[in-house]
Amino acid sequence: MDTSIIIASTILSIAFHEFGHAIAAASEGVQMEYVAIFMAVLFPGALVALNYDLLENLPLFSMLRIYCAGIWHNVIFCAACVLMALLLPLVLCPLYVSGDGLIVMGVSQSSSLSRSLSVHDVILSVDGLNIRRTDDWMKMLAQGTVEKTSSHEFLGGSQSYGATNSGKGYCVPNSWMDASKNLWQINDKLSCPDELIVFGKFSCNGSAYFPGTDKVSDKKQTEDLYCLIAKDVVKLKKCGNGWRGTEDDDSNCTCLEEECCLVPVLTPGFSWIEISYARPYSLECLQKEGNLSSSHATNDNFGPSPCGGTFVYVGDLSSTASSVKLSPYRPRWAFFLLIADVPYILENCLSCLLHVSAALAAVNCLPVYFLDGDAILETALRYVAWFNRRQQRVIIKVCRFLWTVLSIIMFSRFLYSMTVYYG
Repeated sequence: MDTSIIIASTILSIAFHEFGHAIAAASEGVQMEYVAIFMAVLFPGALVALNYDLLENLPLFSMLRIYCAGIWHNVIFCAACVLMALLLPLVLCPLYVSGDGLIVMGVSQSSSLSRSLSVHDVILSVDGLNIRRTDDWMKMLAQGTVEKTSSHEFLGGSQSYGATNSGKGYCVPNSWMDASKNLWQINDKLSCPDELIVFGKFSCNGSAYFPGTDKVSDKKQTEDLYCLIAKDVVKLKKCGNGWRGTEDDDSNCTCLEEECCLVPVLTPGFSWIEISYARPYSLECLQKEGNLSSSHATNDNFGPSPCGGTFVYVGDLSSTASSVKLSPYRPRWAFFLLIADVPYILENCLSCLLHVSAALAAVNCLPVYFLDGDAILETALRYVAWFNRRQQRVIIKVCRFLWTVLSIIMFSRFLYSMTVYYG
């Protein structure tokens, strides 16, 4: 669908651009001879051929008006797209609601999030902060990415853990920690079983304590590390200064006397985030609520439920953020799920039209061979009358050559980056 939107946006922007030239020429009495459509490498193109003799006999300002008409039409098209995007919430208001989460329109099967999120689920918050726009989702995940650190590593069997500096901790009872010690002794290995996660102690000065590897035995290294069940730990009270809105609040570091603040030990480059979601359109939730127009229900307990819940994602956020297609508009009633994709398609169409039309206007401003910028520069030099004909020809040749070479280089780099991106 995204490819179709890009192709349609390109064709529409080009058609509107050439329509501008045709309208301006007709208003000046210049006859249009024919319309040509062609392919330039991978991109479609078009041109309106005008009667050159009539065009040359026009005043210079009228010539500039015709040459610039395509660019101005693209600028007007961009302004129309921006206006329609601003009015979109008002237009969609009767059938869709927005501002209380992002509805999932699609999730890649290769993404780890596909195990927890489904189409038409609603993402409500990330690490306890509500999200209302797709930009919020991308921004929160970008901020949650943990950079690789140079802190000590705990090596266990085939696993390697690096101390995370996220500061997202939980107040774990001492009894759980004592039981974990027994697990280390029984397991007789330097790694947790697959269903458990390694946790380490966190201090209020913003550092997580993990024993180093100098002058200690392997067993000694496990003294302040604990194997715990993640789905049980995340139900506990939060501590640490890594949670959203608690970066400068030291009171969030403290736990009760019989508890200790523990943070998960993650591989460098990985992150730990909590994602709350709702399933307002699932049959079980609709039956539970008793009507089709009920608003989403949330569940503060971790784990699946008919109307939603919260789960923890551990992994690389930079590659995960874009694996989910989200929209801030969701149907008011469940029987409108058949047209749930309409706001997503409209948003993408307007965004794509805006970018393609703006790019087309910018490219045609360049004094490059066969583009509007070449004719605009030549006519503008004749209009200002600051240079003689010989100087004008020199300026035009130099600008045309430099900008053509620069455009070819930039276009080649663009094609190379697209080839690398799509493999």
